[in-house]
Amino acid sequence: MRASKLTFKIFLMILFNDLGDSFAQLLMKKGLLQTGIEVVTWQTAIEFFVRNASSPLVWAGIIVYALNFFIWIAILSHIDLSVAIPIGSTTYLIIPLLALFFLKEQITLLRWSGIGLIVAGVYFVTKSTDFSSEKV
Repeated sequence: MRASKLTFKIFLMILFNDLGDSFAQLLMKKGLLQTGIEVVTWQTAIEFFVRNASSPLVWAGIIVYALNFFIWIAILSHIDLSVAIPIGSTTYLIIPLLALFFLKEQITLLRWSGIGLIVAGVYFVTKSTDFSSEKV
């Protein structure tokens, strides 16, 4: 089966999928931070697993991932994988922004520079495809 052209609808689906993935990561990270276990060792592994298995935030992240799986399948049925994956790399921009605002993580200029290069790559991949406004 040949995948169709990149349409605005498919592009928005990829962006929505990336937002879902990013929020799933944020939910799981916040859930992991609430366990109070900073270093996982053989001695703390079972306690770490039990605490995280009972974390509502970790489960919310897993549920968002599961829902995103079906969106991703729909996306892949309409577009080439070699286009979908690079365009789906906007999570490399979304996640640091969420981490900055919600987790108070520090992001260095060097890291922002790398993220900028990834965003530029997404732009070039998008431009290299036959972006179409036709309905799918």
